[in-house]
Amino acid sequence: MFQRARLALAASFAAALALTVIAIGLAAYVLARNGLDRQINESLDSASAQLMNAYSFGDDGRPPANNSGGNTVSNPPSRGNGPDFFDSDGDLRATGLSSDIFVVVTNAAGNVQGNPRQIDIEGFHFDQLAAQAGSSLRRVDVNSLGTRYRIATFPSPHNDGDYLHVGRSLEARDHQLNTLAVVFALGGLAGLVVSAGGGWWLAGRALVPIRRSLETQQRFVSDASHELRTPLAVVKANSELLLRHQDATIEANLDQVEAITVETDHMARLVEDLLTLARVDEGKANLVREEVDLGALLQEVGRDMGVLAEMHQLTLNVETTSVEVEADRYRMRQLAVILLDNAIKYTPAGGTVTLRCQRAGRHAEFSVADTGPGIPDELQHRVFDRFYRTDSARHRAGGGTGLGLAIARWIAEAHGGRITLESKPGAGATFTVRLPLD
Repeated sequence: MFQRARLALAASFAAALALTVIAIGLAAYVLARNGLDRQINESLDSASAQLMNAYSFGDDGRPPANNSGGNTVSNPPSRGNGPDFFDSDGDLRATGLSSDIFVVVTNAAGNVQGNPRQIDIEGFHFDQLAAQAGSSLRRVDVNSLGTRYRIATFPSPHNDGDYLHVGRSLEARDHQLNTLAVVFALGGLAGLVVSAGGGWWLAGRALVPIRRSLETQQRFVSDASHELRTPLAVVKANSELLLRHQDATIEANLDQVEAITVETDHMARLVEDLLTLARVDEGKANLVREEVDLGALLQEVGRDMGVLAEMHQLTLNVETTSVEVEADRYRMRQLAVILLDNAIKYTPAGGTVTLRCQRAGRHAEFSVADTGPGIPDELQHRVFDRFYRTDSARHRAGGGTGLGLAIARWIAEAHGGRITLESKPGAGATFTVRLPLD
């Protein structure tokens, strides 16, 4: 079950990361492409503007002749202050234009009138470009002999029927975008592999507390079933025995009736403890706080538990001072009863149990100490676990449910305090509760 859950979590993590990487990669690719396209378009528009502002064509697509000498003007006049685009032979040249820009002059039929950069124009359909441009500037991507170009075509502002084709190769742009795509693809694939491994590891870590919680729940259910099974078996056995002797008097079956009563009381305490812990787990075990004289409350508990101590042939000493705390009276009494009952249960006859209460700085402190066998160091961290008993035989001679100390820890912590244990084998145990006064 956990392996399937771990695999599902790892796959979900990897899928989420992959989608994120793909989205980021696509966004970066689109931004890079748009940036390169914008740069190319701006360069084409700038060159087109220079040509339109600086160049005037003659009727034949060449500069006008000098009437006085009959020779071609080597430096024809420019419109505005733009650069001179003619060489000494009157051919269009690209002086002042970027080196990666080329210009081709054609008529509407696509016949070339000028090609100053002498680019290979095979495969260009200038007639189609001119027809698409019409009377305005138009940018078109074309493919000629395996090389892509972007060409801005617009009609001559001075010679009707002529068109200027300002172009730029897209080879560098396509190379950059292809390289970027390869980098994103390889990086994304590597990231997916790493994320899958990382997701598997993280899923394993994330499932640890869930696994522990489930194991604790399963152990809790098993322990609760174990605790209930024995008293139910006793009740059932004694009930069947009573049914076999229906004519006998109650006095004759007093042992069976008493056994049923004892086991019923045990089950009632167990169910009550289970309900308390269930409310704790659900966060519904609310406290009713009020001002409580902790010393006086513990005196009452000591008096009531004194009878039980005498039954076990123990001495119960109560040493308290008045300390006012804001607490739930019922829960605080329950906490003291749990600790005293636990001490009395595990202290041999002739021993002593001592209940103390005092003020310790900004805390109220009370403790229950016994002269019992103590608790080994390696077991002390588990005494507050549910259904845990230090004796492996799990005997029920004392009538406990194994939930008392778990409830005691919750009561102390719910009041903002804590409960600690000090014990050495053969030297008894001391449980101390510290509660804040402010």
